[in-house]
Amino acid sequence: MVPRRLRAIRVARGDAGISLVEIMIALSILAAVLVALGGLMFQVARHTRQSAAAGYRSAAVTSAAAWARGLAWDSLDTAIGCTTDTTGLLTYSKCVTVQTLSTNLKRVTVVISPTGSLVALPDTVEVDRNKPRLKSTLRAS
Repeated sequence: MVPRRLRAIRVARGDAGISLVEIMIALSILAAVLVALGGLMFQVARHTRQSAAAGYRSAAVTSAAAWARGLAWDSLDTAIGCTTDTTGLLTYSKCVTVQTLSTNLKRVTVVISPTGSLVALPDTVEVDRNKPRLKSTLRAS
């Protein structure tokens, strides 16, 4: 007679454990879910990069508008041309043109065209500048 503690425990065939087929099905489901998440992560990364490029382009346009407003009236015509500049991670070409609308009014047009690794559409800003009035040194009391 075999002692009770040494007797083999009989396991029913249905409860024998996980089979190789079940493991393969679980891994297939996991792979399908991970592939779907990988595609989603790729789209999120692409949209994040596009949003960053648009944000940097907006900062470049704001900077160009402030630059055009800060130029002296007499220096407006010397600012014509294209230069390369950077704002954050965005490298861009800044092209400036000046139109004389009247003797006291000029329009400065600045076109920002991204040229670096960040891709964004070109943007244009126009700043109208009035000729400043000369201050009289003589004051009437």
